[in-house]
Amino acid sequence: MPFAGGRDSIVTLENLKKTGKEISLFTVNPIEKIRKTIKASGIKNRITVERVIDRNLLGLNKKGYLNGHTPFTATLSFISLLCAVIFNYKNIAFSNEKSAEEGNLKHLGRTINHQWAKTLEFEKVFSRYAREYLVKEINYFSFLRKYGELEISRTFIKYPQYFSVFSSCNEGMKINTKGGLRAKKRWCGNCPKCLFVYMSLYPFLERKQLLKIFGKDVFENKKLLQVMQRLIGERGFKPFECVGTIKENKLAYDLSKKKALQRNKSLPFLLAKAK
Repeated sequence: MPFAGGRDSIVTLENLKKTGKEISLFTVNPIEKIRKTIKASGIKNRITVERVIDRNLLGLNKKGYLNGHTPFTATLSFISLLCAVIFNYKNIAFSNEKSAEEGNLKHLGRTINHQWAKTLEFEKVFSRYAREYLVKEINYFSFLRKYGELEISRTFIKYPQYFSVFSSCNEGMKINTKGGLRAKKRWCGNCPKCLFVYMSLYPFLERKQLLKIFGKDVFENKKLLQVMQRLIGERGFKPFECVGTIKENKLAYDLSKKKALQRNKSLPFLLAKAK
């Protein structure tokens, strides 16, 4: 089971535990915050892969050349398939939710989807390719395919043992000049992913719990106003991050607004100003 230490993979793992099947957690270059989440899971079987970036590519970056987007989930899919063969596993359970189906914007008549490698379309194409050219007897699927982001958050809060370790912020997952990952704090509190996860959990957790997890009230970050407006479809296009659909984000926003008024009779900055 590919495991990155976020809500999605935790919900998948805790449900798979109930089946009584043997589970191995598959990780690529796990940094400290992921290792802490793995420890909290109690799973002993682990398959760890080290991925190294070619130094020639890093040298070109310094000269100003751009990489383009790396479809990391597609990369993980091929590596996990190889590991399943090596270690004799029959099932690969990803945690790609149905919100990945929605693209970010239309460009030149085509839908551009930052999360395309997490879609059902990719899953079908990859599975067909794998069976035809690579290995026939391994079942590749997403456990969360039918679930939306709010459903996942509502399920996630059943597992408070992860509250102090889980993370979905990608700022700490960026490659440094040596080709490794910059292991920063769990939540930067300044990116679309932090805002989205905060908003998806806000209707289901008390403010004290949220502050303990994130270290701050992300809704009071004035720098994120335009990001919030993009998340809920009030401005531009949806951020190029793994976030919910516009419809889900609007619902999360409305539920958060309602919860905030019940708590304080007043609204934090982003909930007051985004619409």
